[in-house]
Amino acid sequence: PRLKRVFPWSHKNPTDKSRQMKFFVMMRDPVRRAASHYAMVTSTDGTAAQLTTRGTEWRNMTLWEAIQSELTKMKACGLIPYWDIENGVVDQQVFDQFAGSPQETLAWNKYLGKHVPLSTGSYGLLTRGMYALQLRPWFRAFGKDQFLCIQLETMNVSETMKKVWAHLDLPNHPVEDESAKNSRQYNSTADAVTSYL
Repeated sequence: PRLKRVFPWSHKNPTDKSRQMKFFVMMRDPVRRAASHYAMVTSTDGTAAQLTTRGTEWRNMTLWEAIQSELTKMKACGLIPYWDIENGVVDQQVFDQFAGSPQETLAWNKYLGKHVPLSTGSYGLLTRGMYALQLRPWFRAFGKDQFLCIQLETMNVSETMKKVWAHLDLPNHPVEDESAKNSRQYNSTADAVTSYL
């Protein structure tokens, strides 16, 4: 809704598709995303500015400890009433009643207000991978056709860019260098942690 206030021209005439805002959502397997996020934030490689931006909150924690810390915060805010932290089990009935409910929105806003600082990258280890939860308010505010969702694991650069250009109503412009950028090696996630998540 704030974007509509800042850019009122983008929604005044809903039939004029050329003036609609277009959004891109990059998704990744949530477990792999969390492990990669943890590895990046705890890495001591990088410039002084990068290290500052990443934060230090998880530097002395294992991945498992960071996961447990995040789950505890989420539980305290009422965000995951369906999750048994100790046993790693979801109560499907509670989940089905809670997901998309006004109570979930209140819990999500409480979590964001208490646990999402803008001064560090050391937050949202698990919630950043809860895509449905994050996208619900966007889909309420904008039409789903304004979004292009891309899944990292199935991404082919040439084919994806064709979709990107089409989504923007622009002609295709081939990408000359499709090599990976900003990638890093990190330890594989323990099977027990992967299974739990």
